[in-house]
Amino acid sequence: MPKLTASKEEIKGMPPMAEGMVTVRLDGFDPKLSKDKGSVNLNPKMKVINHAEYNDRPVFENLNTKGKWVWKDFCHSFGVPLQEVNGDFEFPGEFDGPEDDPTKWQYRGPLLGQQAQLMLVQADNTKGGIANKVKYYVCKVQGCVEKHSDNLVK
Repeated sequence: MPKLTASKEEIKGMPPMAEGMVTVRLDGFDPKLSKDKGSVNLNPKMKVINHAEYNDRPVFENLNTKGKWVWKDFCHSFGVPLQEVNGDFEFPGEFDGPEDDPTKWQYRGPLLGQQAQLMLVQADNTKGGIANKVKYYVCKVQGCVEKHSDNLVK
């Protein structure tokens, strides 16, 4: 059996993308329980599109179920408003699967395949390095009068 090897540099991964505006496509979600198991990180699968240098690079975001203030910005950037139901707001679409095992959830809804613009910055990755983080999402909902966050990396 052949041995697979990699240098220390090769396993570090790709360097962070330059700061700036990028267009992404949402290909789904990869939900997992948070470290404390008290919430779920939805882990949207976003890929950069239409970019000469960064095409197909993933953009990582947790989108935690307890961080509901980010839901509006996230969904609006893909042109999909939150659903108002009896005065409350619901995340658009549905996650199917066993409630106690988010790793088996499958998303069905209007966000799939949609495109959004977001501002990427380079920030501390809490492990002594630098990673890309979403500073803000650009709203794409026509006629939107909602206030959106201008700095999610505080």
